[in-house]
Amino acid sequence: MLSGFVFLAQNRKLMANQSEQIAFFERLKRALPPHINFANELSEILGLSSDAIYRRLRGDSALTYPEILKIQQKLNLKQSVLFPTENIDEINFVYARPAYNNDIYSFLEEIAEQMSLDHRSAKLHVSLASDDLPFFMHFLTPGLLQFKLLVFSNSPMPVDGKMEEPGDAMQHLFSTILFRWLEADSDEVWGSAPFDSTLKQIEFSLENNYINKDYAAFLMKELYVLVDIINEWATKGEKNAGPIKGGKIKLYHSEVNVGEMNLILSFGEEVAVYKSNYGYGYLRTEHPRFCKETRQWIDEMESKAILISNSGEKYRTRYITMLKNSLLESERRMGFK
Repeated sequence: MLSGFVFLAQNRKLMANQSEQIAFFERLKRALPPHINFANELSEILGLSSDAIYRRLRGDSALTYPEILKIQQKLNLKQSVLFPTENIDEINFVYARPAYNNDIYSFLEEIAEQMSLDHRSAKLHVSLASDDLPFFMHFLTPGLLQFKLLVFSNSPMPVDGKMEEPGDAMQHLFSTILFRWLEADSDEVWGSAPFDSTLKQIEFSLENNYINKDYAAFLMKELYVLVDIINEWATKGEKNAGPIKGGKIKLYHSEVNVGEMNLILSFGEEVAVYKSNYGYGYLRTEHPRFCKETRQWIDEMESKAILISNSGEKYRTRYITMLKNSLLESERRMGFK
């Protein structure tokens, strides 16, 4: 989790002068919710007296590297808040993917932590552009989510789809990630065939007898459920799910290929970009200039795309029909129709 931050911190002179240290604390204070007593919070984190904390806030005493690490670990703040890097050309990425078997839990736990509102002053906002179905959509259909996790972690798959129920801890992670994404406002650019990779995985699994026909039919039903949810969201412009009142969504259809997912999670000034890398794997960076340019690129994609949420029914209906047709064609290839 800290590798990108640690690399940066170790390769520059920490707190080169008093003004830099004061500026560091100002950035840190702006990132925290206003109800938090800043000095008391630092005193608790660092285990120092109020007097020692105020000496550091004034720049009279130097803040050490171990103290910076303690602050980052406790508050889970982005690298961009701790050290602005606009003028650093080298960009560091953190890599994560659901590796074999038991590592799935750790992978999801890291994602939930990245979306946490704890110690943050601003609400989460999501921006993304992707030809493939956005990762978070899978959390709306647990059966499909389990299938995708097994595919990307190269884990054994039950032919009949009868899996053990996820434990309480895993269920909690599923619901935490889903809820945090649902409540966030988002602007999302989708491609013309968002189900394509999932359909190919289902077809390949069936053709090679990794799954049976009943399980494949079940997964297809899960995809039809997603189509209905997408249609409802696009109609209302809100990501509601059952009793959950979700955030607003601006959903765009790009007829131009936008490539693999580029995702921005932002909490006010705290911004991170996630680039998909092999399925659920991702590369993450908090480099301010890279984040800014990614935001500009998504804005450009939106300007060229068709808004299908809260817009004319014609474009929305055409897009939903296109999604349904892709499922029908896949069912025919698998001999369901």
